[in-house]
Amino acid sequence: MIRVTVARTAFVGVLLAAFAFASNKTSHTYQKGTISGWENRIALWGEGFFGELGQGVPYEVTVFDLEGADTIYMIDSCGAFQAGRFGIGQAVDYRLDGDRLYIRRDNGKEYKCKIDGQKTLPTVANGASSGKP
Repeated sequence: MIRVTVARTAFVGVLLAAFAFASNKTSHTYQKGTISGWENRIALWGEGFFGELGQGVPYEVTVFDLEGADTIYMIDSCGAFQAGRFGIGQAVDYRLDGDRLYIRRDNGKEYKCKIDGQKTLPTVANGASSGKP
């Protein structure tokens, strides 16, 4: 009887510690951006998979332009976000993590997108300010 009580107490202690550790997630810092455009491209899946003979299988991919403070990110492979649940000019909160860009959803979850390319905004590249004299 005592062994069962000790084991049960230890189990509850481990569960409480696990919940405390899991709830101690660091919050992410998001930036403001705007979906400024999109285009359809043909990409190759599996290119080079079979060595030099591998041509890959062509498939259509939609690439979106997300305009941040000083950079335009070309993103694709965003899951449901890519399926048309947005509009041109839509403001989004996003964060960067390596070669991935995460767009925050209304429910707090994130769309995980692949960064296909990026370019610096013309005003930043030229060193010009956005204000008029």
